[in-house]
Amino acid sequence: MPTFVDALSSDRFHTYQQWAQGDDVLARRLYTFNVQLSAALYGPLHMFEVALRNVTDRKMVADHGPDWLDDQALMTPYGIGQVQKARDTLNRQRKAGTHAQLVAELNLGFWIGLYSRQSQHLWHGLRPVFQARGIQRPALHGQLDALRSLRNRIAHYEPIIHLPLAQLYGNLTSITGWLSPSAAAWTQATSTWAAIYPGVPILVPVPGSKALQLDAQAIPTLPTI
Repeated sequence: MPTFVDALSSDRFHTYQQWAQGDDVLARRLYTFNVQLSAALYGPLHMFEVALRNVTDRKMVADHGPDWLDDQALMTPYGIGQVQKARDTLNRQRKAGTHAQLVAELNLGFWIGLYSRQSQHLWHGLRPVFQARGIQRPALHGQLDALRSLRNRIAHYEPIIHLPLAQLYGNLTSITGWLSPSAAAWTQATSTWAAIYPGVPILVPVPGSKALQLDAQAIPTLPTI
C-alpha cells in the first residue's frame, strides 16, 4: 500500500524533512501548512491577475485602439510570441478569437512584460493604471514579477513557506488596490490570509549555514494531523 511519502514522492517530501530536521511528523505538518497557505493566497492572486490584465487592456485600448494586440511595434519579441501562442490555442479550441478571449488567454507573464525594461516605451501611457503616488517602473516590475513567481509556485504545488510571505502579501494587496479599490475591497472581504498566516517567520536560517529550519516559535501555529 503506497504511503503518504510514496504519494508525494520522496524528493518532494525531502525538502520538508530537511526543514523539520528529520522529524517526519513535523514535516507532514509543514507540508499541510504550505498547502493551506497556498489555498489562502489563491483568491487574492486570482483578483490581482484578472484586475491587472483587464485594467491594463482598457488603458492600451484607449491609447492604441482595440487592435493593439496586433500592433507588433508595441510588442517585445516575447510579447509577439505570446500573442501568437494564445491565438493558436484559441484556434485549436475552435473559438472565435475575439479580443476578450485573447485577453483572457494571455498569461500573467505577458501582462507583466508590458511593465518591463524592454517595454519602457509603454510606461508613460500605462503609469496611470496604478493609482499610487511616486511609483517607479523598475520597483513595480520587480514586485509584479515576484507575484508571478509566487503564483506559479502555487500552481505547480511547490513550497512557498520559505518565501517572505508577509511582504509578498502586502505587495499583492497594495497593487490590487492601486489597480482597483473595488477589487481590493473584495480581496479584503473574502481573504482568509489573516486567519492562516501566523505573522511570524516559519523558517529561519540554521546558525552558520545558508540552510533553513523550522522556527520553534512557529510550531504551535502548524496544523495538527
